[in-house]
Amino acid sequence: MSRPFNADRCINCGACMRACPVVQEETVGRFDGPRSLAVDSSRFSHEVNSLRDNIFACSMCWKCADVCPSRIEMPRAILRARADIFDRNAALPGHTKMMQNIDVDGLSVRRELDPLSLGVEKASVLYFPGCIAGQKFRNIADGAVRTLLQNSTVRIPSGRVCCGSPLEKAGDKVRMEALRKRNLKLFEGRSQIVTSCPGCTSHINDHYGVEALHIVEYLVESVGLAKLKFRNHGVVRVTLHEPCHLKRTVGPHAIDYCYDILHSMPGIRVLEMPEPDRCCGGGGGLLSGYPDIAMDLAKTKIEDAKTSGADVVLAPCPFCVLNLKQAGGMDVMDLIEFVSFRF
Repeated sequence: MSRPFNADRCINCGACMRACPVVQEETVGRFDGPRSLAVDSSRFSHEVNSLRDNIFACSMCWKCADVCPSRIEMPRAILRARADIFDRNAALPGHTKMMQNIDVDGLSVRRELDPLSLGVEKASVLYFPGCIAGQKFRNIADGAVRTLLQNSTVRIPSGRVCCGSPLEKAGDKVRMEALRKRNLKLFEGRSQIVTSCPGCTSHINDHYGVEALHIVEYLVESVGLAKLKFRNHGVVRVTLHEPCHLKRTVGPHAIDYCYDILHSMPGIRVLEMPEPDRCCGGGGGLLSGYPDIAMDLAKTKIEDAKTSGADVVLAPCPFCVLNLKQAGGMDVMDLIEFVSFRF
């Protein structure tokens, strides 16, 4: 549950600034940091439009709220500020392109593939693949479906659109609400909504009035690890990237579930990288708004992953997979795509 925002609770400890991955990475002063954007501006009544230059450089990793001793939810304040200054004519080029894609196809990325659908009318699970798994990396969605079909009947509704999370990060609440209404019609009467993208999971839970589970939550809580029967395909050394939205908006239990699944698989050696929950830059609208900063964060993450000695870095988030793959230098897979080939 979110708390009322109160900048006066800030004790100027600097914890949020030290923890911010963009502040750490961008040493040339391109980003003022969470306290300046969320706390100082509200205290001193700066014109919110003056924040436009760098407020979209926040990756929405929620690390600042995680470390704040006063429990100030600065990301929510930054989101509100983004909505306050929203002007499509002044939007960043990547955000403008995303909005154009939504106006044309209802998706945050260009529609290049036929919509994925699976028509089991009375299925126990409604699977919502999201934009990246549905279009950019269909193998992620295919892996999720293969995994779900081991113990469930699955329906993938036709006519679905973006959940709206990328629009919220860009400040466009009008289009966000329009997408929500379209998707809610498809969700009616469905007992369980399962997603691959933790951004979709938390956005649906926050804005739709229905419950969604990330697929790792569904596998552990609804199916149960004892029912997941894996085959031994030989030793593979993996390291897990802990996505910000999965750990800090869905919940840290979801990360525990990822490790539980991996440790239950024969032949899998799990090696830990330094700071496994360090932001890779794939979320919060950063990848589309400031792709150069997102790439800096992804390259740092890949270097961390290499030090683990793993063969592959696994990321239970399509946006993280997208950004880490673009950084190159190491094999990257979605966690559930990896899991799906080992039943």
